[in-house]
Amino acid sequence: MIKKLCVCGLWALWLVGCSDDVVAINYKLNEPVDLDLYCESYYSTVDLEGVEQVGTITAAYTSLNYSTQEDTVNIDRKYIIDKSRGYLKNYMPSELAWRAKEVKTIGLDRAVLDIQGLEEGYDALVNSLPMPDKWRNQLLNPDYKPHLARAEKHRYEMDHLLTGSVPVKGNVTKMLEDQGRLNFALIKVDSVVTDGYHNLDKRKCLGYTVYLHEFESFPYFIWEQHVNGKWKNVPEKYMHYQTGHKGDYSTAFWIAIDPTTGIPCQEREVKVGTHTMVNAAINDTATFTSHITLERLYTVKRPEDNAEEK
Repeated sequence: MIKKLCVCGLWALWLVGCSDDVVAINYKLNEPVDLDLYCESYYSTVDLEGVEQVGTITAAYTSLNYSTQEDTVNIDRKYIIDKSRGYLKNYMPSELAWRAKEVKTIGLDRAVLDIQGLEEGYDALVNSLPMPDKWRNQLLNPDYKPHLARAEKHRYEMDHLLTGSVPVKGNVTKMLEDQGRLNFALIKVDSVVTDGYHNLDKRKCLGYTVYLHEFESFPYFIWEQHVNGKWKNVPEKYMHYQTGHKGDYSTAFWIAIDPTTGIPCQEREVKVGTHTMVNAAINDTATFTSHITLERLYTVKRPEDNAEEK
């Protein structure tokens, strides 16, 4: 029996390996692709006795259209319906962004060139929802708008992190550093690891995890859930810790993409947050922990699926 051999140096063997061990990542589409996107999130905090309390569960259905023009990637997203529930189901600002009527992201390789429709769509949504003025004023704070755009940009960057020939399984951090693809302004990437193929949505998808540290864009809301969610093991005195809110997260961002198109199959972010809050009147600082899971399922709309529905 003749075995196929690969002749490579030790470094090249680790980086590239044999042909079955690498995959070529391509973001070019021959024609536009329509998808359904389901987004779900769980926001919980841990009380003083170490018990996790789930406060907010959000869910949104949207439709997507991916297309490319030369080297430019266009992603059009349209809101369909919301199925959120729990304490802040209508008030978690980063999740409300999924309910903006229409958002268009334009990218080139890893970089986002433009985001359209988010700012005005978000304002229109917040103004249409029934809520107390204290919430509306918080949600319409213009200082939040850059954070909303940054969240859109962040997801695009993570989805387009890999390019060219990539090991199917292995730690690709050094490779990406050498390519200059881990130079982010507001997050610190610890490592990037590919974990092989996954059969998702009838597609052969490459999985990889980005381990990173990031800061909470909207610390007031997770604090509000923790303090005012009526958990019995969170002291009422913390209601007066109304300044200095911040959150630091250790995040594992898992992504699976179709390497032939670069279109995501699934995304999952698992965040463990450490939060601080301050009572300025007595000059005291308290901390608590949060657990956040964000999951997004991408399903390609296929002609045979429409035929089955009929």
